[in-house]
Amino acid sequence: MSPYPDTSVDFVADMMLESLHLWNEIDVGSLVQLEADLIDHNTRVLTRGHLYEVLAKTDLSPCHPMFVVQSELTDELIQLHPGLICNYLENPHEIYHA
Repeated sequence: MSPYPDTSVDFVADMMLESLHLWNEIDVGSLVQLEADLIDHNTRVLTRGHLYEVLAKTDLSPCHPMFVVQSELTDELIQLHPGLICNYLENPHEIYHA
């Protein structure tokens, strides 16, 4: 038995639940900000504090819900884990689908 009430398994489960909750709360079209720069292969692809529009949401498995945003630095579409988001604005403009 662990002397600490919060085990690492509990921490990971809580983080997964928080990420899933955030993924469900943020809609396509919302604007998100990152807590830190996102680096991929030693190249910065997303910038902390920049507002990124959520272009799509993917959910390949319950453990990997992701947002898709476009990098202002590389123009690439980037998958973004909800755990990296520090702030978001709900749909600033209504989205209409044809």
